[in-house]
Amino acid sequence: MAFTVRFASSPEDHDAGYKLRRDVFETEQNIPRPLDRDAFDYSADHVVAFDDKGHCVGTGRVVRVDSRTAQIGRMAVSKEQRQHGVGALVLEALERMASMRGISELTVNSQLPAEAFYSNRGYSRVGGVFLDQGVPHVVLRKVLVR
Repeated sequence: MAFTVRFASSPEDHDAGYKLRRDVFETEQNIPRPLDRDAFDYSADHVVAFDDKGHCVGTGRVVRVDSRTAQIGRMAVSKEQRQHGVGALVLEALERMASMRGISELTVNSQLPAEAFYSNRGYSRVGGVFLDQGVPHVVLRKVLVR
């Protein structure tokens, strides 16, 4: 199946990404809704992925932390499309966006089950396991090559 991945540039793109985040985080993972949306959503660069039927199947965002660092976050892939490359496409687009913005280092607070996904794409663990809303996470870091 082919996927279209693009930078969210319209209210419809953003709404589709937010709906997917609600489906994955709130419904599937039982994370409280107020934690899904935050003030960073308004300053972040967002990416959305659509399947050939126009359904949003992937999303993520990148938030600038300082002049050289940004944080990848709120990555979600629909349950039906996991293991089909959607997450990798979204992450690649987020990394491209960060690089275009002059970012040289990315971090991500990864849920433990997703650590291998990021490690396989050049991210390295920094520090130990911590809980975020009762879910075990680790911080991962990647230096972008220019």
